Amino acid sequence: MFAKQACLSKQEGRGRLMNPVVSATASQESISIVISITNKCIFPELWSRPSFEDILWNLQYAAQVQDQIVNKD
Repeated sequence: MFAKQACLSKQEGRGRLMNPVVSATASQESISIVISITNKCIFPELWSRPSFEDILWNLQYAAQVQDQIVNKD
């Protein structure tokens, strides 16, 4: 699991682990936000994990970032 986590933090590793459609259509910024919160969710120490509110906030923020990029074009 941690090897996959390390791969996701590098752009070339993302291409091997992510759905190709998501990789091709989502912005790198929104993908980075989602990966960041995902990494925090799988911390071994329970006290280090984000709250549900933090997860929801980050996912909504990633969606807003993606929406802004899509609407620019």
